[in-house]
Parts: sequence; structure tokens; C-alpha cells
Amino acid sequence: MITGAIGDYGKNVDVNSAGKPTKNGTNTRLVLKKGTILTDGTQLQAALQNAQPTDFNDATCTGSVSAKASAPIISGTKAYAGITGSVDLTFEFAFIAPRTSGGKCDLSQQAKSVAQWGVITGTGTVSFG
Repeated sequence: MITGAIGDYGKNVDVNSAGKPTKNGTNTRLVLKKGTILTDGTQLQAALQNAQPTDFNDATCTGSVSAKASAPIISGTKAYAGITGSVDLTFEFAFIAPRTSGGKCDLSQQAKSVAQWGVITGTGTVSFG
């Protein structure tokens, strides 16, 4: 959901630099009801990859992570044709990590969280050409 100058909702799709859907793309296409907005997620991806849990608990294998980055707007379609600007994003994520067969918390990149919650919020300035 986007509020403010753009009041719209929809879903996001990770895409590569050519705009093709991919599992771990560096760009994000916001597929909204009134059109699409393509953003450059390179800075956010880097911030997320470097983020470390801020309050990890070894006894419960729980923690949270936050990251901040800017996402320049690349382009838009339909109601968002000619859009330019940038959004400063904050990503917050809480999780319960699985345990290894030895009982330790598994924090590897391949480990699938037992449970997770996340939210991305942001503010920015946009204009339409």
C-alpha cells in the first residue's frame, strides 16, 4: 500500500535490470492498480545483505533485523508514466531461526525461518514529467 501523493495498492515483484521477474532481483516492480512503478533496489539489497540481528537470543533462536536505504525510481506506466524521484526505505524484519540437528540456532543463508514478519516503510519525493 502506498499513501500520500500516490494512493494505490498492489504487490511487488523482484526483477533484474532488464525488468524480467527473478527470485533475487536487484530492482522492484510495484504492480499497482493504477499502473506500475519500477525502483532501483540495489542500495536496499546491499543494506539487507550487510544487516545483522540487533537483538538475537540464542536460547529462543529469535531476533530482528533492520536496514535503511534509498530506492531511486526508474520508471512508471499508466498513471505513473513519467514518474521520477526517490524513496528512503526502512526495512524491519523479525524471525525465529530453525535449529540444527545438534540443537544450535541455524543462521545460515540457506536456513528457512520457522516464522517471520516484515514490513517496509518509506518516505520520498516524486514528480510526474
